[in-house]
Amino acid sequence: MRVRVDEIPESGRTLRFHWDEERLRQFVPPGDPFQPKLVRPVNVVLYIVRNPDHIRVTGKIAGSLEVACHRCLQPFPFALEEEVDVYLIEESRAPEDEEKELEDEEIAYEFFDGEAIDIDQLVAEQIFLALPVKVLCSEDCKGICPRCGVNLNEEACRCGDDAKDSPFAKLHSLKGDLPKTGDR
Repeated sequence: MRVRVDEIPESGRTLRFHWDEERLRQFVPPGDPFQPKLVRPVNVVLYIVRNPDHIRVTGKIAGSLEVACHRCLQPFPFALEEEVDVYLIEESRAPEDEEKELEDEEIAYEFFDGEAIDIDQLVAEQIFLALPVKVLCSEDCKGICPRCGVNLNEEACRCGDDAKDSPFAKLHSLKGDLPKTGDR
């Protein structure tokens, strides 16, 4: 969905719509191992205000995604409640300086062509920015065993303490050969 800037009234414009699974899939690259799914549609409410030097988009994005835990790889529901507050500035007004580190207040600024706002792109960015870098089903998730692959949250590992096959087995034997710190 694109909104033309010249169609935004002085009083602003409110957009209300839902995103379904198909629309979300348009923004997930094929083969992406993360592959979020929708548990319920994403509800989007945006308020767009045109100012002389920028456009401000505020609102809320809410829904529920099914994502895979990065430790145990099990899917779980992730509640999405994201406040939106973005300033859009015409690309022609972008600074022509070399790359520089953004200040905290500049993070909410984005650039657009000055004629139309790509609302779908903006919503997709906000959804993916709302996801944590490391998605966990719970803070105390034990993950999976690196040897046998069992989910340690559901059952105990059957590998035992047999560390002979471990890449660190040689280091363990070297540890016994080191002098003790009190032997000097």
